[in-house]
Amino acid sequence: MQGVSTLVSPRAWTHGRAQLKGEFVKLEAPVEYYPYECADLLFDFTALQKPDDVVAFVSRYGLLFATEGAEKVVDILREAAAVRLLANLVIWIRNHDTKTLREIWEVSDFSTLFEAAAATDEQLLEQASALVAFAINERIQNTRHGLIPEAALEVNGVSGSPGVFLWVAFPENLLGYVYHQLAMTITHRVPLATCQECGRIFKVEHGRQQYCSTRCAGRARIRRYREKTTLADL
Repeated sequence: MQGVSTLVSPRAWTHGRAQLKGEFVKLEAPVEYYPYECADLLFDFTALQKPDDVVAFVSRYGLLFATEGAEKVVDILREAAAVRLLANLVIWIRNHDTKTLREIWEVSDFSTLFEAAAATDEQLLEQASALVAFAINERIQNTRHGLIPEAALEVNGVSGSPGVFLWVAFPENLLGYVYHQLAMTITHRVPLATCQECGRIFKVEHGRQQYCSTRCAGRARIRRYREKTTLADL
């Protein structure tokens, strides 16, 4: 239609059947989808710990940098560990967990990024916050942004509403989507926690939720019951 700009929409990516090929994970028969429709992308990525996790992730979301082909498993796990650390830093900062932050500062070179060492807890929290912002900005600095109608999106099977518009990012690859989702999670102050049973980072849905799922909560109850039973038998 003359005088009307072409409708912009989030960039498509590909997922499909994934297989381990030596030190690589290979994506086969890729099919297009839209990462913006995947609300759990960030949390599923930060949960990656072993090769089997990577295969399941690539099957659901695709490779990090290419829409076809293969990528090294160790590279994907390294990127996941970096994002997991940033998400955990946010949790520790929000909880004012300076004990854990100081332990991280002592075993890393993070303190060298600043002119002076953090003499107080407040300075440590400020340095950790600056580190999170710097690391994320480095990853999203080349990402374009634009306006799209919410109706163009469907998240977890729910479509957006006409007349509502969103300011969104157009990452060049899947890792860009991960960092964008991390940035939005932080800026929207989404409550986060680390599951006390499996270690997965998750969105807190209610109160002082300690577990990412009813399955983990059940496992924790069973473990506590067994521990009490063992102590009672001593």
